[in-house]
Amino acid sequence: MKDIDTYRPGNFVVLENSSDHPRIVKVTQIEYTDNVITSLQINGSTWISKKEIKPVSLFIDCLFDLKFYISSTIRRNEAGDLIKVDCQEDIYHYYNGSLELKVHKYDNTIWYENRQIHYIHQLQNLCSDVTGESFILSDLYENHFNKTFFEFQS
Repeated sequence: MKDIDTYRPGNFVVLENSSDHPRIVKVTQIEYTDNVITSLQINGSTWISKKEIKPVSLFIDCLFDLKFYISSTIRRNEAGDLIKVDCQEDIYHYYNGSLELKVHKYDNTIWYENRQIHYIHQLQNLCSDVTGESFILSDLYENHFNKTFFEFQS
């Protein structure tokens, strides 16, 4: 599995510069010098420095918007099969195809296996690595997500 913390084309980031309000943008191309990101192209046109972006925090409510569904009454056994659980667990299971995330109820942390997921780009990269397919959102959905993200921040 690649490093899920590294920015990749298609990742969502928050653009923060002095000429505009913060907004979520999509990385479309990355420029490196000595294996270090020096600049990123956003939304297919503008080049910015890495200093102008920060990761987009992942909130549990965002998982529904990102097409995950919840099940607190089933889990996977050692063979990977889904089985019914008779008692309520302290963990919610979120699924998107073959990808299973666990959310601990007591502190609302999001986990994939033994790795905690904090940001949208980590989830996008994880989905790509696990499923072998890019995690793509339509332009319409990007606009919706941009709006709801800043509502969670306030």
